[in-house]
Amino acid sequence: RGAAGDRIGRPLRSMSAQLAENHHGKGLVRLVKVYRRPERHEVKQFTIQSLLFGPVDSSFAMGDNSVVVATDTQKNTVYAVARQNEFHSGEELAMLLAKHFVRTYPRLVHQCEITVKEDIWERIDDHHHAFLKKGPMKRWAKATFSKDGTLQLHGGVRQLTVLKTTQSSFEGFVRDRFTLLPEAKDRLLATAIDATWEYCPRFARRHRDWAPTADDILARLVDTFVGPPRTGVPSPSVQATAYEMGCQVVNNVRGVNRITLYLPNIHNIPFNLTPLGMENKDHTGEPDVFIATSEPHGIIQCTIERPRRSRL
Repeated sequence: RGAAGDRIGRPLRSMSAQLAENHHGKGLVRLVKVYRRPERHEVKQFTIQSLLFGPVDSSFAMGDNSVVVATDTQKNTVYAVARQNEFHSGEELAMLLAKHFVRTYPRLVHQCEITVKEDIWERIDDHHHAFLKKGPMKRWAKATFSKDGTLQLHGGVRQLTVLKTTQSSFEGFVRDRFTLLPEAKDRLLATAIDATWEYCPRFARRHRDWAPTADDILARLVDTFVGPPRTGVPSPSVQATAYEMGCQVVNNVRGVNRITLYLPNIHNIPFNLTPLGMENKDHTGEPDVFIATSEPHGIIQCTIERPRRSRL
């Protein structure tokens, strides 16, 4: 049968090590779905990752491919399921695919995790069939479906990039011999937010219209960051702002029990014009010329959740 065939059915290693957690899947599957309706066309663009978990240890330890759902099959399944179904959000697509793999291969797949990133195409004016890509923000969703019927669903956003030019300070932090950062009574505040929220399982099973829920969450995140249009809102730190953002979502959005916010503090550093004989200050006395940086950046992350007694 050849060398490869001879290995099937016996361990590939005779040492005392043993296989622990394992899975296999397909990543970066890119999908565009078009809906051509007489009144107007719609377009959705997704990048999908599938991960399969199940009793397939023999594929690793014994070279037994008879228990493997090939990653190419997983890729093809994404396009086939997309053709057979109508969906309008990453949440819907993730649940469709996760349930498909578990129900199609119940002996081999006991749990499936599908992650979906969505590129946003916004309609140009009221055009029938033309769109403008919005970025760098992407919507994000993850569905985990298990053989026992358990469903876990998360929504989110990646690279929600926002900036405000005043009403951000950072003072009173720990100072020691390694501290060079001056205290700031007013500064630029910029960040590219990654937010991941967890839906209540009962809500996830009943809910159908996911886009308005995500829109509500995004609006609350942005509104809390920037404050009222005419007055803004003071921010004593990125930490305090992140906490307020999370509380706004958890306290006000039905079906969301928990949200994790990752806010890198993207620094805009005032440029030193003194060697050029110039002062970097405008009429307010604050600098108006900055070096835009992306790294290194501060890392601010927090999770806000409902108390268990009040979860939906």
